[in-house]
Amino acid sequence: MPENTEDRARLDENRCRHSPESSQALSSGQLVPGEVVLLDTSAFRSLSKDELAQALSRRLKLTAAPYCFWELLCHLDEGEDFARAKGHLMKFRGVEIVDKPLDRVVAQSEPDPEKRVWSSDLVYAALAAIEEANSLKDLNRSVIKDEAGDQRALKDCVDRVRRLLAKEENRFREFMTKLIGLLQSGDVRTDAPLEKHNAIMSMVASGGTPLPDTADLDYAAGADEDQVVVCSYIYWGYVLHRATQLAQAGGTTCAENDFEDGQVCAYVPLDQPMRVASGDANLLEILTSVGAVLRAVGWGRRACFIAVGPSCLTQGDAS
Repeated sequence: MPENTEDRARLDENRCRHSPESSQALSSGQLVPGEVVLLDTSAFRSLSKDELAQALSRRLKLTAAPYCFWELLCHLDEGEDFARAKGHLMKFRGVEIVDKPLDRVVAQSEPDPEKRVWSSDLVYAALAAIEEANSLKDLNRSVIKDEAGDQRALKDCVDRVRRLLAKEENRFREFMTKLIGLLQSGDVRTDAPLEKHNAIMSMVASGGTPLPDTADLDYAAGADEDQVVVCSYIYWGYVLHRATQLAQAGGTTCAENDFEDGQVCAYVPLDQPMRVASGDANLLEILTSVGAVLRAVGWGRRACFIAVGPSCLTQGDAS
């Protein structure tokens, strides 16, 4: 890992792979056709079908994580009118479901890659089943076919996602509890930007990477060192900044929603222009702070993301 200013500046050269037009748009706040917007669950919930259609008519590339879809589907049986809940989920028809960048990198690095069933593909299959269902009972009887041609009961998929998310939320909370304790003890210093950057890079290097979307992926055996930095720096930047907030407030652990916010950040790689749209003001603040750290240590050109509220899609700017 580069540790001096000269090395950081060298790595910074030509790393932000985007056109001059998209660079200018990011700096000016203007949304341009073809620009990528990653929606978190709160942004997706807050935008109506018509507002999403308006954004798509401006040729914005709206994206969302598979877990955003599964999170909403897992709560479908909690009393909401089925027709209304179905309409809400069908908004995903206009959104591209994307897998974690690190998942794709690791899968492509395998010398003899096996046929994988991607989480994004299962979402599209589930959407087809939801469209056909007229009730929750219909949906619970639905069978979906994955890209390998295998059939799966949709209810089994939902139950598996629930168990997995509960397990990973607990694992994330345990890690955050330990990190908060380290910060409060003074063993880890994060006062200056370079201290924050070094702490983030240490966590990147130590593993414990974000939850894979796709089953049976071995992150440790896949991507090279720089690819892991590209794909997980923002995730670990969120973890450190959130733990620092909680430590300074005298907290001992994190909230359940912090796991979800962290997962959003795992879809934000370095070097690739992107707006991250969220209705969570604290998440937007942390993403902005991570960008400030990157600029302070000489990696500013790699911070190609801007954190925005959902209204930017309907107002036409990022203010």
